Order: sequence, then C-alpha cells, then structure tokens
Amino acid sequence: MAETGVARIEGSAYDPCAAPPRPSAIPTLTPESPLDFTGERFLPEVRGAIYYEHWHRYAVLAEVVAGKRVLDAASGEGYGSHLLARTAAQVTAVDVSPDAVAYATRRYPRPNLEYVVGSVTALPVASGSIDVVVSFETIEHLAAQAEMLAEFRRVLTADGVLIVSSPNRPVYNEAGGEANHFHVRELDRDELAALLAPQFPQQAWYAQRVVAQSALWAEGGVAGAPACLALADEAPVVAAAPAAPMYFVVIAAAPGVALPGLPALSLFDDGALSLWRDYARAITRERTLAWDELAARKIAEERLAELVPALNALSSAREANAVLTGRVGELEAGLNQAREQAQALATALATATTARAEADAALQRERAEHVDTRKRLAYRESVRGWLRYPLAAVRQRLASDR
Repeated sequence: MAETGVARIEGSAYDPCAAPPRPSAIPTLTPESPLDFTGERFLPEVRGAIYYEHWHRYAVLAEVVAGKRVLDAASGEGYGSHLLARTAAQVTAVDVSPDAVAYATRRYPRPNLEYVVGSVTALPVASGSIDVVVSFETIEHLAAQAEMLAEFRRVLTADGVLIVSSPNRPVYNEAGGEANHFHVRELDRDELAALLAPQFPQQAWYAQRVVAQSALWAEGGVAGAPACLALADEAPVVAAAPAAPMYFVVIAAAPGVALPGLPALSLFDDGALSLWRDYARAITRERTLAWDELAARKIAEERLAELVPALNALSSAREANAVLTGRVGELEAGLNQAREQAQALATALATATTARAEADAALQRERAEHVDTRKRLAYRESVRGWLRYPLAAVRQRLASDR
C-alpha cells in the first residue's frame, strides 16, 4: 500500500494524520525589521505558490530529521532551520550573508539551533559531524556545484544523508516565464543525477510542484494506492503523476546506505487556505473588474445616446454657419466693390471740383478783363478820351520806333 502524508506546520512533531491545524499554526514571529524580498531568497511574508513550495520541503522532513544532527546549507532567512529544529537533535544553519544570519538569530532562537556565516563550498563544520545535510534551492545559485557536493560529503558521517532540491530546468525556465537572474546554472534531471553520482550514488527521487487540483482522500487512516486523474475529451484518464515536476527533491547517500523514505504523495496546507484565498480574491477582483467594465460600457452608451442629438444639432449648426459664412463673404465682397466704386466717385468728384474751381477762376479773370475793357471803351468814348487819344497814339508810335 502506498504511503500518503499530509504535511503541516504545527506542534513539535511531524504527524501525517494530524487533525487540521488552526489558522495560526504557522510561525508568525515578527522581529523589528523583516528582510527585504529581492527574489534571491524566500521570506515567509511572501505568499503565493512560492510559499507552499518552500514550506512543504521543510515540513515533509520533520520526521526524517528527528533526533539527527542537521546542517541546513544556505539557510537564508532561517524559517526552515527553525522548523527542523523542532524535531532534530541539533541544527547548524549556514548562510553566506551576515545580515541573514544576524536576522535569523534574532527571529528564530532555539537552544538546539545555531546560525553560522559561511560558504557552502567551505563549510565551517567539522568533517563527519553531520547526519543529514539539507540543501534546498541552493545548487542552481552556484557555478562550483561539484565543490559544494564534495563539502557535503566531507561533513556527513559515513551513513549520512543529503536531501537536496533543484528546479527542473525544462519546466521551470525553458517552458516559459522570465528567467531567474539569481540562478547561475539550472539543471535537468539527467544533469542533476550525473552531478550527484560521484559523491552520492544512492538516490531516491521525488517530484514537486504546486498544482490546482481537487483532492480526495480516505478518512480513518484507510488508504489505497494514489491515483492521478485528469479529464481529456470529457473522459477520465489516469496519469502517471499529477503534473510535470517543477522541482526535484533527491535523497542521496553513499552506496549501501539505507535511504529514509518520504510519503509517496505528500500534500501541504498552511491551515488557512491562503493560496485558494489568493485565487478567490483574484477571481473576485476579475469579476468586479468585469462588472465595472460592463457598467462603464453602459454609462458610455448612455452618454453616447445623449451626445447623438447634440452632435446632430452641432452638425446642423455648422452647416448653417457655413451658409452664413458664405453669405457674409458675398456681402463683404459687395461692400468692398461698393467701397471701390465710392472711392472712384470721390476721386472723380474731387477732379470735377478742381476743374470747376479752375473754370470759376478763369471766369472771374474773364469778367475782370471784360470790366476793364468796358472801362477803357467808356473812357475812349468820353470827351476826355477823345482829346487824349491822339497824344496816346503818338506816344505809342514813338515807343515802337525805339
């Protein structure tokens, strides 16, 4: 009969048949200043699928490490080391970041838990002093992967066990999504197996990924072989696994070492259905946005219906304005023509006025001359004129002879 386990974070021991935990079962220690999430290391404050992936790996090992001396290599923020220390005899948590080690020391103190600054390729741990090395999501961050595994072999006892996880490159990265720039070298299954073989040829492989599926289980501790069902063309089909693995978890050791086993199927729940609630919130938000969009469309249609008459009136006004503009243009053209004609008439009038003035002046001169002529004729016809005429004629002749 295949073994099935439900991993949870509660109490001080691992119980695959434990009752559902309280929502407060997950440690909620909050120091004065949490670390910033950069994507390089997981923090318990970060929710979503990554939360389930990281917590599940540690939770499923609670029974495996019970009473053991454990090394948590690249322990990061410290949440996993703290969980393992619930059942382990001693946990040494090593991380290359002094800030992470200092933070973990403040947040997760335990008498059997020590946080140490160090590199996974030069562990500050005595040779042959560790029963179980746990290294989750570390190997892909290094170029010196073989050197790290050699260090793990050095610190382990002869029958010590390595439990390592690694993203499955074809699914994690190559199948889509954005590359993780903190990863130096990701591995596929064959590459990871070949890398482990020289130091840890004895291997037991487990696949992991967060899946969106319905779970159906037997109550009362009665269980059969796990079945992975799917629907294709409206017909049920039996699959070999729930889905293609996003990560591999490998338990490895030297030849002849009995490897501890994990459940054939392990389901992890945080006790608060946070992943489902995230999904439900997203769906609710999406539905709200859809209704908001429909409401916005209705309002837009109403506004459009109100705008159509106004647009028609505006169009009519524009047409009337165009007619008026044309008429105004015609009137302005006529006015300009009338102005030009008036200007021509004014010029002609000025010319006529000037000519008349000149004619009047000539007439006045002619009248003056006529008056003068009449005076001279009257003088000549007078007695005096007749008496002086011969003398005047003589004077005129003498003047001409000179």
